[in-house]
Amino acid sequence: MLAHLLDPPVEAPPGFRFDIRPAATPAGVGAVRRLLRDALTAAGADPDTPCLLLSELLTNAVLHGAAASVVMELRDGRVLIVVADHSPAPVERLPESTVRTGGRGLALVEALADAWGVAPFGACGKAVWASVTAA
Repeated sequence: MLAHLLDPPVEAPPGFRFDIRPAATPAGVGAVRRLLRDALTAAGADPDTPCLLLSELLTNAVLHGAAASVVMELRDGRVLIVVADHSPAPVERLPESTVRTGGRGLALVEALADAWGVAPFGACGKAVWASVTAA
């Protein structure tokens, strides 16, 4: 009857899920990025690429859609980031010049993510998601 208490515990795979509504400010983007970095570091995963993906997606949402909701999940060795807002679907813009500071975010997401996409959200919004292997 007590034998099961003496067996070594079965380790659950490291993982997490956060569902949050950050402040629609640059400081809000930074706070969410730090949360993701800390969670991935604690799970033994490299946070650099997922944090860059999060920053791009959430910054776009804050700039174009104001309030956003964010889901960040680590499961089965994959990081999923979903940012939903109430603005229309994003448009990929080609850089018009080498001095332009914006308009390259989705190209960066496409280059770094294993997969990404856009899905309708609510009556007039969208959810942009990106997935990457946790290294």
